[in-house]
Amino acid sequence: MRKYNFDEYREKHLPAFSIQRAETDCTRTTRKRPRPEEEWKAFFILTKKKWERWYKDGIIQKTGKRKYLLKI
Repeated sequence: MRKYNFDEYREKHLPAFSIQRAETDCTRTTRKRPRPEEEWKAFFILTKKKWERWYKDGIIQKTGKRKYLLKI
């Protein structure tokens, strides 16, 4: 599997994504077929990186086992 630097990817694609979301109605459609195993692996890797970034930036705080506090 190809390696990605999530922070670089996010910085590069965030402006285009934001414009695209603003132009659409911002509703999500449900998937009609199950995700492939490789797509699930990529999803979990990106989600883990996002949580690690939020923890490092202080957006979330771990308060106990499997408990987090979201600072908005």
